[in-house]
Amino acid sequence: MNYKLIRDLIFPPRCAVCDELLCLGKGLVCQKCRPKIRYIQEPRCFKCGKEVSDVEEEYCFDCQRKKRSYIQGFPCMAYLPPVSDAVVRMKYHNRPEYAEFYGGEIARIFKDEFKKRAIEALIPVPLHIKRFQKRGYNQALLLAKEIEKLTKIPVKTDILYRSSDTLAQKKLSNDERENNLKDAFSAVRTNEDLNTVLIVDDIYTTGATIEACSLALKKIGIENIYYTSVCIGNVV
Repeated sequence: MNYKLIRDLIFPPRCAVCDELLCLGKGLVCQKCRPKIRYIQEPRCFKCGKEVSDVEEEYCFDCQRKKRSYIQGFPCMAYLPPVSDAVVRMKYHNRPEYAEFYGGEIARIFKDEFKKRAIEALIPVPLHIKRFQKRGYNQALLLAKEIEKLTKIPVKTDILYRSSDTLAQKKLSNDERENNLKDAFSAVRTNEDLNTVLIVDDIYTTGATIEACSLALKKIGIENIYYTSVCIGNVV
C-alpha cells in the first residue's frame, strides 16, 4: 500500500516555498518558485559558510570578530524572501512537511562534503520541552531526519539537550542573543565514542545558537563540530 499517495490524496501537498497546492507527483516546490530560491554561492566564508564579496576574503566580518567553536558551516540558502517566509511558516505556523524539501536540499548539496569530513552523527538543535509541547514538533529534528535518509548519517537526540527555556532569539539584539543562550544547552556523553558531528538547524543569523551548542558538545569531549542550516542571514 502506498501510504504517501493516500496521504497526499487526503491532504494535498503544498509548495514548500509559496504554500500553494501542488499537483500530485510534481515535486515539493512549484515551477514558479524554483527560480526564486537563492542558494549560497562561492566565495564563502571559510568558517560560517556565508557568502563573501571577494574571493580574497577568507572570513566574513562576523567571523573575523567572533570566536567560533565549530570548525565550519554549511548553510544552504539565503535568508531572503520567499524562502525566509517559508522557513518561518515551517517553524511557527504548522508546516512541518516543508522539512522534506529543505532537509533534502541540504543533503543533495552537501552530501559529499559531509562524507569527506567523516561526519559520524547528526545532532539537531533541541527545543525545550515547553516549546516542543506548544509547537508539537522540532523542525531541526525533522530536517535532520531528512538528511539522514539521504546520507545514512544517523540522527542522535540523546546527546544535546535544551536545559533552559530562553526567550525567542528573533526578538533580541545580537548581544542579547548571546547572553540569552549562555548555559541554555547541556550535553551528555553516551556509550558511543563520537568525535565528529554535524549540528542541524533551520536558520543561522548571528551564530549564537550554534556557538552555544558547540560549547556544550565540547565540554563532553566532542572535538570536531560542524553545522548545517537551511538558511543563513546577512548574505551579500
